[in-house]
Amino acid sequence: MAQTRPTSGKPPVISIGFVAWLRENLFSSLANTLLTLGSLAILYFAGRSFLTWAFTQANWGAVTGNLKVLTWGRYPEAQVWRLGVSLLILIVLGVITWRVWRGEPSTSRRIVLLGWAISPVVLTILIRGVTLPTPATIANNLGYYLFRPDVLPLLEQSWRGTSAMIWVGLLLGLTRGMIESRRARLAALIASAAALLFLLPLGLQIEPWIFGLKIPFLIPLLVNLLLATLIGQAAGHSLANVGGVQGALPWLWGLSVPLLLILLTTFDVGVASVAPVEALPIVEPNIWSGIMLTLVLAVVSIVASFPIGVLLALGRRSKLPVVRWVCILFIEVVRGVPLITILFMAQVMLPLFLPLELSIDRVVRAMAGMTLFTAAYLAEIVRGGLQAVHQEQVEAAHALGLSEILVTGLIVLPQALRAVIPPIMGQFVSMFKDTSLVAIVGLLDLLAVGQSVIKQREYLGAVREIYLFAGLFYFVVSYAMSTASRRLEIQLGVVES
Repeated sequence: MAQTRPTSGKPPVISIGFVAWLRENLFSSLANTLLTLGSLAILYFAGRSFLTWAFTQANWGAVTGNLKVLTWGRYPEAQVWRLGVSLLILIVLGVITWRVWRGEPSTSRRIVLLGWAISPVVLTILIRGVTLPTPATIANNLGYYLFRPDVLPLLEQSWRGTSAMIWVGLLLGLTRGMIESRRARLAALIASAAALLFLLPLGLQIEPWIFGLKIPFLIPLLVNLLLATLIGQAAGHSLANVGGVQGALPWLWGLSVPLLLILLTTFDVGVASVAPVEALPIVEPNIWSGIMLTLVLAVVSIVASFPIGVLLALGRRSKLPVVRWVCILFIEVVRGVPLITILFMAQVMLPLFLPLELSIDRVVRAMAGMTLFTAAYLAEIVRGGLQAVHQEQVEAAHALGLSEILVTGLIVLPQALRAVIPPIMGQFVSMFKDTSLVAIVGLLDLLAVGQSVIKQREYLGAVREIYLFAGLFYFVVSYAMSTASRRLEIQLGVVES
């Protein structure tokens, strides 16, 4: 008698797909079923009231009619395209980063990191604008500043000569520490001597130094040159075995020529015929407002605070008592006061410590305060990650002949940062939401602009609509940051998918 083969069929619907998910997560037991039904009832009654208000009573014109004001505030409408280009650059960099980091490690990652490194400069130029010198401006400055640097003290611009000497000293020290060729060392020494002779008229000026002692400015220049050379030489010894660094030295020396021109000139003259031209019209930060200001404050604070926080964490573990105690003092003082206090100090007290001729915009001062505040908290988070790295790995790296800088950069920091990704991202999300505090010190962020909108006669009482829009904006950005952090943790193996 022939046996019939059982027919193959698809699994029952209740074991796969959406129905199976419902059974497993919402109706797996009597208690879960009751909780699910109770939650649905609460959502129904609450949601019905909300939907009734949203579709029949809410005055959404307060949002739609002021969308431009809420988005970019007082930013000139003719220049809004620059904000769109800036946002497009960030999106493109984010998409490329996500695609590159999903694959195997390659040189493309270095290119992406380079793009992120130069993006702040590009975005600053786009958002704020830039002026470029004309040939007449360059000729005027060359004749007035470069060939007569002795006028810099009269203009209270002596720091330019000091900065130039520090840069040249660092390059000289790097060259001496990384390159064994006598010709290269001699060429670097000649270039440094030429830069020093170039500033000789400035060096012959008598200026007050330590304890009011008046000496030729040449002595502080030589001291700064010597200290920068020693620091550069120590860094050069540590970076001598890092691939690609030696090849960058000629480029850095070539970059010195335009950099010294920028350092030793202001390109700011009071004669219209030789004044620089605006390649992009200048939009001062004091008129930035709305969502644009919120995003700028958050991005600058997050990007700038991360390296500062890492350096503070390393400094707190330093064996040098001065470095360690300075870092501890800064971290504990900043973490001991609320952010609003830091913002008020940045707005009110920071100008007291600056020269009278140096004026910093309120937005920049808020960025500085938020950056230092976030850096102090990040320092403690990173320090926790550093303590999680086993000392045996550090000893093994030293046994292989790696210098302290290479051990920290290649062995310790990657493991420490990988272990503390969740708290780091939590701090970044918290800082993004804390940008709303700048409204207290007079800056027009999203909430401050929203408060001005509801004071208009036709939108009186539209408080819920404005704050709901602001809440959705903060939630979307914060959720996107958390999702990106989660994906990074899965990719690095910190958590399972």
